[in-house]
Amino acid sequence: MATPIPSKPITTDSLTPLSQSSFAPFGKVIECPLKPSTTTLPTSLPTFYNAVPANQETALKFIDVTQMRNGYAAAPSNVPARVTMNMFSCFPRPMRAPNPIDLPVEVKILERHPYTTQTFIPLGVGRETQGMYLVVVAPTLPATGKSPFERMGPPDLSKVRKFWAHGGQAVTYGAGTWHMPMAVVGEERMDFVVVQYANGVAEEDCQEVRLVPAVQEKL
Repeated sequence: MATPIPSKPITTDSLTPLSQSSFAPFGKVIECPLKPSTTTLPTSLPTFYNAVPANQETALKFIDVTQMRNGYAAAPSNVPARVTMNMFSCFPRPMRAPNPIDLPVEVKILERHPYTTQTFIPLGVGRETQGMYLVVVAPTLPATGKSPFERMGPPDLSKVRKFWAHGGQAVTYGAGTWHMPMAVVGEERMDFVVVQYANGVAEEDCQEVRLVPAVQEKL
């Protein structure tokens, strides 16, 4: 059950394109550094990731593009976690403007996974498609009490960051990062494979806050 917290409308910096440098405090962005027109093994290997030729030099392997974290050893239940891989079909949020980037999106819930990273990997879309999704994150305030929620700190709504991402980007939320549930904008559904650890204990796998009144973002 989501914990209600009072909030005011979020008025922070404007929606910006998702990039590794801007998102670094909250997790990792995964995207191929090669141009879409690249159809053969480059003679000069990109340094964006540690890249090596593979498959008899018919492929380029980018090593360790994101890191999964299992922090369940610190969870109160002591129930061990395992890697889970689920698929989400996410439908476009209701549009109020012709351009999705100008769309006010109502944020009703923020959630976090306190003991695990969570990676969203889009399926079947790329940089040249209309697929677009929002990444809304917030840092954590200092702990305020003894409950599982209070012990790990509520979100700092004064420092919310808002990004738009295209279908050629995957995103890893760092363990404990407050974020908006997946929000797809535009005209088409987007499907995601989601990889994380889980132990089946609800309050250890996912914690939610309900914003009261709901936050309406002015993108």
